Amino acid sequence: AVGFTSASTILAQLKGVLLIGVFVFTLSFLFWFILKITMGLRVSEEEEIEGLDISECGLVAYPEFKQN
Repeated sequence: AVGFTSASTILAQLKGVLLIGVFVFTLSFLFWFILKITMGLRVSEEEEIEGLDISECGLVAYPEFKQN
């Protein structure tokens, strides 16, 4: 039988997990950085106060909560 709990196989799996983690973190960071530079990650303060339902859809989603 092949030993699945030897130190070498566990270390190989640990290296794989760490390598995939670094790879995913790097690509995610790069993706979000490019997205932030090109189009931004947030709406304007005016749209935030007004509400995204109005700025994106042109409708008031909850009229009872509308600020004057």
